[in-house]
Amino acid sequence: MAGEANGRTQVCAWTLPARYYTDPAIFEREKERIFLRSWLYVGHESQVAEPGAFLTYDIYDQGVAIVRGHDGTLRAFHNVCQHRAHRLLEGQGRLPVITCPYHAWAYGLDGALRTARGSEHVPGFDARAFGLKPVRVETFLGLVMINVDEHASPFAEQAVGLADQVRARAPWLDDLVLRDAGFRTGEEVACNWKVLLDNCTECYHCAPTHPAFVDLVDIETYTITTHALHTMHTGVCSKPATNKAYAYGADDAVQSFAFWHVWPNITLGVMPGTENFLVFAMDPVAPGRCRTRGQHFHRPGAPVPSDLAREAYGDGVLWPEDKGIVESVQRGLASRGYDRGRFIVNDDRHDLSEHAAAFFQEKICAALED
Repeated sequence: MAGEANGRTQVCAWTLPARYYTDPAIFEREKERIFLRSWLYVGHESQVAEPGAFLTYDIYDQGVAIVRGHDGTLRAFHNVCQHRAHRLLEGQGRLPVITCPYHAWAYGLDGALRTARGSEHVPGFDARAFGLKPVRVETFLGLVMINVDEHASPFAEQAVGLADQVRARAPWLDDLVLRDAGFRTGEEVACNWKVLLDNCTECYHCAPTHPAFVDLVDIETYTITTHALHTMHTGVCSKPATNKAYAYGADDAVQSFAFWHVWPNITLGVMPGTENFLVFAMDPVAPGRCRTRGQHFHRPGAPVPSDLAREAYGDGVLWPEDKGIVESVQRGLASRGYDRGRFIVNDDRHDLSEHAAAFFQEKICAALED
């Protein structure tokens, strides 16, 4: 059990058994009980700002298409034709109608079937019975979120306090623009998605494996708080020009860092330097593989040198360090010499504490009813 009691962190100290990261049956249970019941990040609303603009997203074997209607409404549908089940859309783009590439059934941007070639000769054919099946879609802090569970409560109601925390750290968030350059989107990692989640939610590993990050951050100020659907990680940065990660301005808007890890697989972040924001997600692919997705946001106009330096550090140094770790852990989880371990919990030094990892493992057990 992870929580706060009299100011002290209370944690069940045992980690998940190794089979939770390797067993195909558990991987399938996660599909139904976690990912097809949770709010998942797809992209940014600027990518679907114009009528006809669309994005597609796949989770396990479920494809979703998000479309901006001619009426300005953002909608999401199961990405499958109601005729013979062909996939409708790929990637992202813009179109006036949704036309199936198989038999050319055409749907309006509201999901209604507009034309089905030859259907006028089919007795009793009712186009109203063949509209696209809707999927829940919302925007949150400009992010497009979908949920395949039609009965799910709104994301903002589940993520209590998250929007206020992000806006307090990034009051200029709505002024930022999405960089065209991809950020780890589509890269497959040879580990279970939970291995990457576990790694992202603690900094106990930072001193041994991320020396530049530890130099960037006043590591003893690293603080973690747990909330209903997420954890918040914050800390002070006081060496803008001399740290080993990247240089930024002493007068830049951001002189600290903040990360929010949001159930089940989303990370939001703000790093030192000019106004910035990042989103990162890890999608399950197989018991021993996941796929990463991410986006960078910065001020309008060309990125300044510190923007490029920050992104170069994140993409070129910090991420390769983490990728090496998680892929090694996945190999170790297959060893007959390991089953489960103990979490280290430290109330006084959160950089030496794994209670946030325990928080998410507890949510996994609750979702799987284990």
